[in-house]
Amino acid sequence: MTRIIYNGKVYCGSHRFCQALRIEGGRIRAAGDSAELLAALPAGAEKIDAAGALVLPGFHDSHLHLHWLGRRFGMVEGTGADSVEEVIRRGRELIARNKPAPGTCVQGAGVNPDLFTGEKRDLNREDLDKVSTRHPVIISRHCGHTLYCNSLALHRAGIAERAPDVEGGAIEKDGAGRPTGVLRENAAGLIRRLVPEPDKIQMKENLKRAMRAALSLGITALGTNDSQGLDYDEVTEAYRSIYAEAENGGGFPRVLMQCGISSDEAVLDRLKERGGLPGTVLWESGEGGVFLRMGPVKLFMDGTLGGQTAWMTEPYRDKPETRGFPVLEEEQLRALVNRAASYNMQVIVHSIGDAAMEAVISALEAVTAPGANPLRHGIVHCQITRRAQLERMARNRLLALVQPVFLADDMYILESRVGPDMASGSYAWGTMERLGVPVSYGTDAPVSDLNPLAGISWAVTRQDPRRDFAPPQGFYPAERVDLAAAVDAYTTAAAYAAFAERELGRAAPGFWADLCFIDRDIFSLPPEEIHRARVIRTMIAGNTVWEA
Repeated sequence: MTRIIYNGKVYCGSHRFCQALRIEGGRIRAAGDSAELLAALPAGAEKIDAAGALVLPGFHDSHLHLHWLGRRFGMVEGTGADSVEEVIRRGRELIARNKPAPGTCVQGAGVNPDLFTGEKRDLNREDLDKVSTRHPVIISRHCGHTLYCNSLALHRAGIAERAPDVEGGAIEKDGAGRPTGVLRENAAGLIRRLVPEPDKIQMKENLKRAMRAALSLGITALGTNDSQGLDYDEVTEAYRSIYAEAENGGGFPRVLMQCGISSDEAVLDRLKERGGLPGTVLWESGEGGVFLRMGPVKLFMDGTLGGQTAWMTEPYRDKPETRGFPVLEEEQLRALVNRAASYNMQVIVHSIGDAAMEAVISALEAVTAPGANPLRHGIVHCQITRRAQLERMARNRLLALVQPVFLADDMYILESRVGPDMASGSYAWGTMERLGVPVSYGTDAPVSDLNPLAGISWAVTRQDPRRDFAPPQGFYPAERVDLAAAVDAYTTAAAYAAFAERELGRAAPGFWADLCFIDRDIFSLPPEEIHRARVIRTMIAGNTVWEA
């Protein structure tokens, strides 16, 4: 089937545009003037009038958690809650609505105490006892690195009144040594054991729900951390089944699996034995190409800024008794990185604090060379950084997988956490671009809003559209980026991070026709209007898979 998209404004990269694309066999075969391509069109070809819409390469989210996103449906939704009382009310309403059997876990996510309008504090066991004393109640902070639970959940998890500390984590206690119901980082695993894992049918439904949400936002490809290593076979089979049940994989975005391995070298060995090496094709369609591929292994070096578990060089300004902590010991990190590199595995590492950045950059420098990073090792988040660290990343071509939409929350706590000096050099997307760090964009959804246009707006303006675009000049405006650079970070750069730059990420001949249509031309709009733009059509391999 030959198709033509005409009468559009097609972004071809670096502020270059054309009007039309000719598509054959799911790939773009020609780009140019509408009249010329229409005149050369064979009989029976399908014509798609873009009606002046902006046509972009499909967005490629470089890092998120698709299954977690799908599981959020049916939980207590904490996003937007402005107080402890509001979270309690939402929890009670969910129980009244769904009527779970006594003893069944009630889960929630998305709570961000930093955005409460009143008392800005973590939820505790007494708060969640008000939600229920008949159900274990487990609600995660929006970052996913801190859990809040009620007394029954603590009891079921065997967390005693004087629980010991957990390596790489924290069970918070009150002045009498009693657990408060707040568990951070590795300690959260003690509570997560209470939550039954979804069965195969539930997993597939969760994934499909999240994948459809992605398509509605113009996301045609994504890197997702769903597997934690030991469940690699189950997660892979769920994706394969989804694609196999769809016609030629149609209706779902392309997926790059990012496989977490915790701190267990044996998981690396198991992945290698099972053929789970980066680049391995796990499902493909003759008409649409590769839809499922194994990507990098994923490590965690520290926690989050909001939870004050990101590992900092200096103590937190607003909590001087801590500077966060490493989730991995540096010796463990080096051993895991070296072993993965010896297997030709790409490694990406969650790193937020500047101390974590230092440890991760040093570990990755040991398996790269100036100007040479053939396995494309990278760092996820890269939030609190020093210029010298970014220079080292540029020198070694270390990838930065960042989330501009994080500023929507973190802009309001950054200076109070780390002080203005560190804040001025953090979330440093402009500096990364100028230095030549390979930067791709994503959302870490459901930690943050899945919408790529929201992320692009934050990268370009560094202003909050919810608050009349404060601050007036942008939050540390030197770190803003050009609109084309932001779009490229969400398309070509993300494809590069996935070793797919020869097939995805461009509206150009030879590339798969993975495209999204935008209802207004963001390149002609004032920057503060970008967030109002909406996706009206999404295409994969030339087929419309979502339409407004």
